[in-house]
Amino acid sequence: MTPPPFSLVCPEHRQSVLSLSGDNLICPACGRTFSRNPVPDLLGYVPEENPTAAHYTKQWGSPLGFNRFLEKNKKAELVTMGKQLGWPKLFDNIRRQAETQEVKVFDAACGRGAIFLDLFRAPIPGRLYYLGADIHGALGDIQSPERILGEQAFFVRWDISEPLPVAEKFDYVICRASVHHTPDPARTLRSLKEALKPGGVLAISVYTKKAPMREAVDTALREMIVPLPSEEAYSVCRQLSVLGRDLQKTGAKITISEDLPFLGISSGEHELQSFIYEHLIKCWYNDQFGIEHSTAVNFDWYHPAYAYRFSEDELYSLVEEAGLVVAGFESNKYQHYAELRAE
Repeated sequence: MTPPPFSLVCPEHRQSVLSLSGDNLICPACGRTFSRNPVPDLLGYVPEENPTAAHYTKQWGSPLGFNRFLEKNKKAELVTMGKQLGWPKLFDNIRRQAETQEVKVFDAACGRGAIFLDLFRAPIPGRLYYLGADIHGALGDIQSPERILGEQAFFVRWDISEPLPVAEKFDYVICRASVHHTPDPARTLRSLKEALKPGGVLAISVYTKKAPMREAVDTALREMIVPLPSEEAYSVCRQLSVLGRDLQKTGAKITISEDLPFLGISSGEHELQSFIYEHLIKCWYNDQFGIEHSTAVNFDWYHPAYAYRFSEDELYSLVEEAGLVVAGFESNKYQHYAELRAE
């Protein structure tokens, strides 16, 4: 077996490097063992015992097939936030650097492996080293380009709100659309900062704060949906997809005669479904996704245990609280993107 490109340390005392012992990893100092099948699991509980882990095990697991769908439907993938904002440029820069120098990347909350696949698309940069970590139980479902895993890339089950138990530091720490799903985003940013090399870049994206009526409705619905088991919550979110589809089918438009700044509504003509989506309720639907995969998008909004939203000023305050500074920033209606450096 090829040695992993990173050295995992015991999460208990953060000193001893874990060693291989059959199907497990073992701490030579305290004797604690950790499963490494299908990936090293440094958490002391099964996904079902944690609401966030349980949600994303369903969200990114093979039975739902969301990753396979996007891999086969590249045009559909273009509408996702992962193909917008500063992400494509960042990944191109990382790949270009890794052609001539060693570049280490920590993908915090790596989800379905989309960033991994973007970074290791052909031609594969020969000096790129990647570690992906997430709390969910479907990391073994991520498909790898040939001969990458174990040589240049490595996955580990870990809670990114805690400092990563890895001996190495990273040139880039990437946390796409995930800080807002952790209990304490400022604490999460501080943990991610610890993984950076001096001069390294922490790239994040977070949800924007929406119009006030949309915020109120979303919060009320989340209070009802979050406590539901994943299967039941998914069924409820399907109703939102059906609502979005049927609103789109009407082709109706609404004209607002003047700006309504308190409500976050601008004057002019609006498509009815888009108007309701942006100002009243997230009922996302896209024909390329169909009902099934549109439901996955709504499920990812309404069911995670935490889903903080931020104004631009709130994000800057969060970054400052974590001891970071903004080196690059852009935003759209749905997410903020920021490249951060340690002060």
